[in-house]
Amino acid sequence: MNTTLRYLHHPSSQPCRAGLQFMLENNIPFEEEIIDITSDINERPDFREKYNPTGQVPILVDGDFTIWESAAIAYYLSEKFNCPAHWWGRTTEERGHIQQFMNWYAYTLRFGGGVFHWTIFAPMIYGEDKDFSAEIKRGRFLLYEALDVLETYWFKGNNQFVCGDAISFADLAASQDLASHDAGRTIPDAVWAKHPKTHAWFKRVMARPHAKAVSGWIYENVAKVLDEGVRFEFKRKTAVLKGSEVKSGHNHGISYAGDDDSYLKQAES
Repeated sequence: MNTTLRYLHHPSSQPCRAGLQFMLENNIPFEEEIIDITSDINERPDFREKYNPTGQVPILVDGDFTIWESAAIAYYLSEKFNCPAHWWGRTTEERGHIQQFMNWYAYTLRFGGGVFHWTIFAPMIYGEDKDFSAEIKRGRFLLYEALDVLETYWFKGNNQFVCGDAISFADLAASQDLASHDAGRTIPDAVWAKHPKTHAWFKRVMARPHAKAVSGWIYENVAKVLDEGVRFEFKRKTAVLKGSEVKSGHNHGISYAGDDDSYLKQAES
């Protein structure tokens, strides 16, 4: 018996947007449910017990089956709907290359998302009077290092996409992370200028119609924050695991000694 897919997500989330774009790109039928992560809904025990013990989105519900983590969702859907092979690799080598990228991305570029989080949303969550400069600095290290590796390794040839000549889910994941930085203006022009292949790829992927559609919310609302001083009310207080916390009880405490700013100064010069 066919069931209606339910996609639980929020447009502020980069992984949510990547999963949503994948479904739209592949004409997969689904019903979307916006989970308001500015509230405490995904901190509640009943939500976590029912859907995801971490409380995070995206979440896909397919009848009695529930799956979370955007890459796992996209892979599951690719298998279920027999999506074109380029999304996860047409050969053993391509599949391995994409999996390699997704593992690398998860602890580098994804963690660099802390720059955006601690700059744009953290003051509204934890208080405008708090100083997040150390968290932002750590995030910038992670982000700039990831951009360097994108430029020198993933785009070392003439490939148009991160894993070769065809778009894959890796492109959706990485580009939606960078879309938040683009919306938040957290990558200086000088840094983009040092990564021309990466910047050209980002603009190329974001020019896809579905990329524009799913990222519209983040561009529109972050512009209101930056240009109009709009503030959102956040009821949730748990950390969101951006990987650039200097000290975080949610992460069991990540120590960071970032006294040497030479790398950042060089990257931004």
